[in-house]
Amino acid sequence: MHCHPFSKVISSLLFLTGLFFLNFTSRVIFSPLLPIIEGEFGLGHAAAGSFFLLISGGYFFSILSSGIVSARINHINTIALSTISSGITLIALSHCSTLSGMRIGLFTLGLSAGLYLPSGLASIKQLVNPAYLARGMAVHELAPNLGFVAAPVLADLMLRSCSWQLGLMWLGICMAGAGLFYGIAGRGGYERGKALDILTSQRILSRPEFWLLVLLFSLAICASLGIYAMLPLFLVSEQGMTPERASYFLAFSRIAALMMPLVAGWYGDRVGNRMIMAFVLLIAGLCTVLLGVISSFPWLVLLVILQPVFAVCFFPSGFAVLSALGSEGEGALAVSLCIPAAFLLGGGVFPVLIGVIGDHASIGVGFMITGTAMMAGAIFSFFVCCEKK
Repeated sequence: MHCHPFSKVISSLLFLTGLFFLNFTSRVIFSPLLPIIEGEFGLGHAAAGSFFLLISGGYFFSILSSGIVSARINHINTIALSTISSGITLIALSHCSTLSGMRIGLFTLGLSAGLYLPSGLASIKQLVNPAYLARGMAVHELAPNLGFVAAPVLADLMLRSCSWQLGLMWLGICMAGAGLFYGIAGRGGYERGKALDILTSQRILSRPEFWLLVLLFSLAICASLGIYAMLPLFLVSEQGMTPERASYFLAFSRIAALMMPLVAGWYGDRVGNRMIMAFVLLIAGLCTVLLGVISSFPWLVLLVILQPVFAVCFFPSGFAVLSALGSEGEGALAVSLCIPAAFLLGGGVFPVLIGVIGDHASIGVGFMITGTAMMAGAIFSFFVCCEKK
């Protein structure tokens, strides 16, 4: 299965990366749009932050059930289904005119998007030689980093050329078309997934390393996605930026992080994944704390750039460790159990928590509290003993 050199599977790997890019962008596009949506619907920071809790809630249930779907229709068809249904949901969201409709649509978007990740990672594991697994994961992790850059630019283009509703519709059409094409031409995911079962789940859930990884992924997702979700509100409401300027500032801040997963994946293979995970959480947490403390514009620019540069480096090593947890064939199941809880906490609960703190104190104080938690969590990386190094 793992007989092909890395160069022979790069095209298939890039195809998956492109689908992950669309999957991720469809969810984070609401971050740069949040100041506009907050104003249109008259929401507070906590209510605006709950948009990401709704997406994360749908994502939670979807990843938990993804094994049931992929066990019946294989990984390729599961990836295609996720992409097509996410596109259709975006089209439906573009026609929502009420807050209740938006909330239902956002939850459904999470349900659709969550089917992708376990099957995507399982397909990479089938394609890539185990010796280069961290590098394969690193290429795949280019997608969210490109999505972080593209989402603010797309949001600004939507607002300048038409409306955010019409922009969502076109993004949904692109996703549905890409999912259909992958279902016809995709490679590397012909095997069927493994549905959740009591015995296998108990075996994974009984491992202390699993719960440590849930904690670490929660903090890492908060460092990358949770802070990103609330950063436009922070820049607009507390730093006095216009939404347009905040969008481009947000996009620029992620450009420096684009290639960092490749660097992190390379070093993860060479120096050990636990070391990379601990270092990343420590430095990203420090930058997050300082982001909430410092208001001087030049230093603020530097911190907004440095924070994601370190935050995104966690995931190649993190996914390599998580995918290796358990016996052969259980890696995708470990992902299906870990990522829902971690995404719900890091990408949903933490943004709401930051929003609640923002309503009562400031979003900057919320950043300080979450950054401190990330720094404390770095210690636990050294207790993860499931990697082979």
